[in-house]
Amino acid sequence: MVSVQGFITKLAAASVLLVSMAAGAGVTVLHGFDYDDGEYPEGRLLIGHDGRIYGTTYAGGSSHVGTVFAVGTDKVHTILHSFSGPDGLSLDAGLVQWADGTLFGSTPQGSVTIGNVVTSFGGSVFKLGPDGSGFSTLRTFSGSVPDGSQPGMLVDGGDGYLYGGMRVGGSSSAGTLFKIAPDGALATIYTFTPSVGFVPDRQLTLGSDGKLYGALRNGPAPNADGVLFRIDRSGGAYTQLHAFNGNDGAAPSGALVEFGGAFYGVTGGGGATGNGTVFRLAADGSLSTLHAFNGSDGAGPLGPLALGPDGNLYGLTYGGGLDWGGTIFRISPQGAFTLLHRLVYADGTHPFAGPVMGADGMLFGATTQGGGGSLATGSVFQFDALAPQPAALSLSKACYNEFNTCFRPINTGVGQRYDVFWSSENLSTCVASGAWNGTKPPAGSLSVTPTRPGIFTYRLVCSGPRGIKAASVTVTVG
Repeated sequence: MVSVQGFITKLAAASVLLVSMAAGAGVTVLHGFDYDDGEYPEGRLLIGHDGRIYGTTYAGGSSHVGTVFAVGTDKVHTILHSFSGPDGLSLDAGLVQWADGTLFGSTPQGSVTIGNVVTSFGGSVFKLGPDGSGFSTLRTFSGSVPDGSQPGMLVDGGDGYLYGGMRVGGSSSAGTLFKIAPDGALATIYTFTPSVGFVPDRQLTLGSDGKLYGALRNGPAPNADGVLFRIDRSGGAYTQLHAFNGNDGAAPSGALVEFGGAFYGVTGGGGATGNGTVFRLAADGSLSTLHAFNGSDGAGPLGPLALGPDGNLYGLTYGGGLDWGGTIFRISPQGAFTLLHRLVYADGTHPFAGPVMGADGMLFGATTQGGGGSLATGSVFQFDALAPQPAALSLSKACYNEFNTCFRPINTGVGQRYDVFWSSENLSTCVASGAWNGTKPPAGSLSVTPTRPGIFTYRLVCSGPRGIKAASVTVTVG
């Protein structure tokens, strides 16, 4: 999801930044997972008809292999179902709800134990009531041709079927698209080949034209950067809409969001620094990069984006930010980007899926680490995205001398590279002075290889609707 370059940046930033233990402004943790009640909520959350938040966990529960849960804004958490293996395990996709309240979901794998022999299978599709009653497995997948295995998140086709993608399997082992009825009847509607692309991503999108839109994380061969596509629900008329080339993004992640005649989405990698992008796909098929993440403002954005009542799009990143724990951001359809919040340990860090947003502008997300539980196995949080948030600015340094530290009177030597990192929240314009100058983005990094000894002070003043913040950092080169 995050490039090697981004990972190096992560390590450098982590070496000079302390983890904040106080929950961030605007964030309320609704539940911190604690192993037995669930671990690692990786799937996208669902706002249910009753206003509760529904989701799944990769592990935890009575057999420690995953759960379906609900949590309210009153912070009451309920396990609706604990998986045991024969009904599936290791859930990594979210849920979909029909008008009658029934919840549907999928598991990417499962196992059956007979005696001392464990036999694995390729996942399942299940349903249950919003109170946890009536759980049943609609279908299990062997992983053989033609069904495939590892189903992702389902989408309601509005025609009595649920649609999804198999990340593995089919005649070319490149994945498939399928539809499934509430009685478990399954039909494979399309089989991918490497020449088209492979590994369908987590969720499809039902467009306003009645067609399905989706992403392939890899391909088409020999390219490996991913594809956007459109297909009829019957499986006919497959159309490649865009093939990424790395520069405009790589590994598209999550469902697309349709708004104003265009589709919006993210790539988990690629872009100017390899940390991912936000893009717009126009009706004519042309793709525009709206924002390329630089690590300091986030890395590895997660789809799908959430469309807010204000007409802006909201998203989460897996990494980047203050402690490389991820960020919450807003972006307009025209590309105006605002870093709203940098996730810290008390919020929960490292989300695996995009957020959901209610009509009141309350944003909900899930994280896989931290979040307040004693074992800190993730959280469900809410964030008041439309409320004015305080401004914040941080500026730090990382040295790459023989000790890989800046915490000495002489931070580094001539010819030994150092980096300056900065990140802000709710600030839009930054101006540098001292050892650097000019206008800077609200978050970023600067790499310097000094050619002479000296004391170099980097000052930054950032402003926005929420005020003005200033910060400085000094590097001593001996």
